[in-house]
Amino acid sequence: MLRFFGNLTQTQIAEKVGVSQMHVSRLLAKTLSSLREQLD
Repeated sequence: MLRFFGNLTQTQIAEKVGVSQMHVSRLLAKTLSSLREQLD
């Protein structure tokens, strides 16, 4: 949500929630993959 509706970068999200940018990247990839599967 922060990435698309809050228009925040992965780095900004990571700083806000207290995780690494790489963790944010992995979570986004996993979430988007799951959404795509559900939409197919």
